[in-house]
Amino acid sequence: MDDLEQTGEDRAHFDEELTVPAAITDTGCERELNEDRYAVIESNSGVAWIVCDGMGGESGGELAAQLAIDGMRRDLENLPSRNATNALKSAILEANRVIVLRRQNKAFAQMGTTVVSALFRGAQVAIGHVGDSRAYLVSNSNIRLLTRDHTYVQELVDKGEISPEDALDHAQAHILTRAIGSEPGLKVDIKRMWIWDSEPGETSDVLVLCSDGLYSHVSDAEISSTINSTTPQEACVNLVELAKERGGFDNITVAVIPLEGKLREETPHGYEEVEASALSNLNRKKKKNTQSWGKLIFAMSLLSLLSALLAVAGYFLMK
Repeated sequence: MDDLEQTGEDRAHFDEELTVPAAITDTGCERELNEDRYAVIESNSGVAWIVCDGMGGESGGELAAQLAIDGMRRDLENLPSRNATNALKSAILEANRVIVLRRQNKAFAQMGTTVVSALFRGAQVAIGHVGDSRAYLVSNSNIRLLTRDHTYVQELVDKGEISPEDALDHAQAHILTRAIGSEPGLKVDIKRMWIWDSEPGETSDVLVLCSDGLYSHVSDAEISSTINSTTPQEACVNLVELAKERGGFDNITVAVIPLEGKLREETPHGYEEVEASALSNLNRKKKKNTQSWGKLIFAMSLLSLLSALLAVAGYFLMK
């Protein structure tokens, strides 16, 4: 009887862990610096998950990624409540403004970063990106790419000149056509979606944000199967280790975010009437995970602060 009770407790604990989001970043096998960054930001406009992949050499890449996150944080936390798409676009444009200004310093003329972010506001989910970091939706055993890479090879794919499979191994796969800091008048791709309640017996969806260090080594099918067979925390670790086993030539970052329902492009019935109370409803639904979210956001805030200090220290040591 005790064994049965223990098994039940273990199962309940496992089921609870399935609903707790997770993220991880790793330097990989060949790089000396980790130019990737991730963050979770709470604001009046909702909760934003962010993954950035910096570039620029030496301390430029990691500084660019951190500056982007800091700029987005400042915009989200200091401006009044807005709908998800407006808030996320504004935050990304603020990140771009900051880095465009910093690039006027010749030492950082080549700095920039990609960004992929999801902002949750009640039933609304805004997904915004610039560059080649990606957002995937895992629904049961299916996986769907929600973003389109801003790269030279993606343009070749769109023209039918190469296949999607050939794009990853292409000699010019690293060439971005759009990045944070590349130009003042930056175009941000924003997708607006909504979370619908799951039907009885239906599995909720999972949102995945990642840098190219993951999907360059791990296939979409492998990402999906890993997420469906483990908790988000275990999935993050397993995916990073799989990428490293296959070379891990770049920094690797992944965030796995379970949703309380199905993510769709159609507006839920009656959404306009409930929008005003959406945030309070979301808080009530997530009450059981409040402590986990709070600890996660606090830990990420400390990590972001430490990363910024290390980047600045590295810059002055180089002078």
